[in-house]
Amino acid sequence: MKLKMTIVLFAALIALSGCSKGESEKSFIAKEQQTDKADKADKEIVEETEEETESETEDPVPTGKRATSLEELAALPPGELTKDFSVERETSIWIGKEVHSDIREAFLSEMEGITVVTQKPEELYGVFLHLLGGAQFKETIQPLVDYSPSFKEPILPEPYEINVEGKPATLPSKAIILLDASSSMLLHADGRLKMDTAKSAVKGFAMTIGKESDVSLYVYGHAGTQNKADKNVSCSTIDEVYPLGEYTETEFDKAVDEVKASGWTPLAGAIKQARLDHEQSTEDITLYIVSDGAETCDGDPVAEAKAFAELSKDRHVNVIGFQVDQQSESQLKEVAEAGNGTYMAADTLEDFSSNMSKLWLPSDLDLVGLMFVKADAWPKTMAHDKVRRLGDRARGSIRIESDRFVGAANLLEREGMIDESTRDELLSIIEKHREEYRGMLEQWIETKNKMINDEVDRIDKKIEDYINRMKELKKKN
Repeated sequence: MKLKMTIVLFAALIALSGCSKGESEKSFIAKEQQTDKADKADKEIVEETEEETESETEDPVPTGKRATSLEELAALPPGELTKDFSVERETSIWIGKEVHSDIREAFLSEMEGITVVTQKPEELYGVFLHLLGGAQFKETIQPLVDYSPSFKEPILPEPYEINVEGKPATLPSKAIILLDASSSMLLHADGRLKMDTAKSAVKGFAMTIGKESDVSLYVYGHAGTQNKADKNVSCSTIDEVYPLGEYTETEFDKAVDEVKASGWTPLAGAIKQARLDHEQSTEDITLYIVSDGAETCDGDPVAEAKAFAELSKDRHVNVIGFQVDQQSESQLKEVAEAGNGTYMAADTLEDFSSNMSKLWLPSDLDLVGLMFVKADAWPKTMAHDKVRRLGDRARGSIRIESDRFVGAANLLEREGMIDESTRDELLSIIEKHREEYRGMLEQWIETKNKMINDEVDRIDKKIEDYINRMKELKKKN
């Protein structure tokens, strides 16, 4: 009996021992799993912290961009604190070396945290560019970058010129010029804006044809922008900026100079408007279309040209395509054909001028008068003066930015955010950068003045050669 009890107790102890062992193993595994999870979470926190630290190290302070050319300077965005400053404020001769009171507190608030992070003068200067950079460089510098001299191009007709049909060219009683002022005319060609080239040729043409014909000037594409939101206003705006009548040089040139290229190309609408405005006239009228592209306002310029020409056998639509692509040229040729007129291609200013000439044998008085068309007097003086004024404006905006930076460096030193040595290094960087900008500006001014002189020389030589050639022809006739 005792033996039996002993066996039973032993078995019970073994069973209890087995249960305890199983529970211990389960507990151990659970603890291991919890430890693994904790280690993984700790590792993720460490990695996130390292990423944040690396990110902070990579870009500790905001930095503005330095321009390496005048074109880049014109394209720089304004400073975060100066972006609302006006052109007048950015070019004023009365503003000194200071951070303007309107933004002074905001500037100090920004710099309080930044000067704790860095005291390096180069980095602090980068912050100046970011916060206090020039607000109106596009307005004050881009006009100088874009400027090209635009003298009236003399139209010097050949005395025995004939039209494409082999008949002597005749002048209409009324000449209506349709000038394309769409956004594509803002592109450059031969070193100058296409719009400037077109204006020069149109002025010269009007001066020539205006001796014997009434003249009118319509513009299209000058309203709105090339954005879709402006399509309706751009396509529906066609203006007669010089009403049909006797040619007056001062008034006509003023009307041309005020045209600004900007939007879409409502060529069909322009032809239609000219037809509607003058459909009651019984005199012969010729449209002279100056365009660099095809219709973009969903109109049908071919149909409109045909409708214009069908009003009278003495109505014509002549087209000058200025540096057009193949597709646009195809449409413009159709417009001229439908309008009982002539299509002429022009790739250069010389092409433009020769294609807008007329048949005449200049009199002695005409030849004397051409001497006064030469551009080496008042127009040349005015062109150089414009470059000077554009340069002064650009120079002023560079000075204002630089002086604001100087004021910022002195302000930080007074507030105890930087020491005197750091301020002096900052001032040295500011002055060096200012001189770099000045150097780029003066080089552009010199280039523009040379362009003026070269253009004057070209026109003068062209006129002198023509006068001499006409004199020889007159001797033979």
